[in-house]
Amino acid sequence: MADEKHSAVGGRVSIYRRPNSRFWQCQATFNGKSERISTKTEDLGKARHFAENWYLSRTDNGDATQGESGAAHNAVRAGRPNYSLPLHDKRARFLAAAIDLVAQVGFRDTQVNAIAERAGMAPATLYRYFSSRESLLVEVVSHVSQHEVNVVAGIAMGNDEPATLLRACAYAFGSRAIRAKQLGYALVAEPVDSAIELERLKYRSKLMRVFETIIERGMRNGDFVEQNPEVSSACIVGSLFEALVGPLARNNDATDRQRLESVREIADFCVRAVERR
Repeated sequence: MADEKHSAVGGRVSIYRRPNSRFWQCQATFNGKSERISTKTEDLGKARHFAENWYLSRTDNGDATQGESGAAHNAVRAGRPNYSLPLHDKRARFLAAAIDLVAQVGFRDTQVNAIAERAGMAPATLYRYFSSRESLLVEVVSHVSQHEVNVVAGIAMGNDEPATLLRACAYAFGSRAIRAKQLGYALVAEPVDSAIELERLKYRSKLMRVFETIIERGMRNGDFVEQNPEVSSACIVGSLFEALVGPLARNNDATDRQRLESVREIADFCVRAVERR
């Protein structure tokens, strides 16, 4: 007798049950390595929910945690997010210094001498840990964007209705970018070199996976219209990035309160784009 098989997250997670097994199992590939885990449930619906949260928690080895009541509120309360690093490590000190500078002046004006001075080391020492200034700035995008993806994924793993989760994720992403000010602009809209832009595209792809999971869940319970979740998630992330360009612009004289109101409107638009009318 063959295994009973299903899938989740656009086929990225296989859900199967062997003839002699009670519980559904999940299988997926992370960083080229196949991994399996038991859902500890006989219910297919619960197994799908488990599979989605498992996938979100493992997004590029992220540290997303299970969403809880108030998670979205807590995710946006602080000012510029704290991207803590072990400062006894020289490589981490350079990375932390680069993050601080990008948060103040953007990628273009973050130069090697200033990074080294902030890190308390000689400029030449930087090249022992990074092949170039550009490779360090790519690492800045990778480190900071993964933290932001983890925050959004953690909210997506909550137990609220899909529309509520989608709105909360969109608002958390946008409001954190607004509160991060220059760093938010750097990650979303600042003109950059091709290597940095490639890393920002990876950031978008990770966010798309989060929204795709929410859309699939909403389609299953009838809250969202039937659609291609992969295409819809790309449209949502694209609209988030594009719509934030204005509020994040340096010459925008709107108050933070006005900018956050714009983010609420963006989040509402994202929900309206996929929900059943």
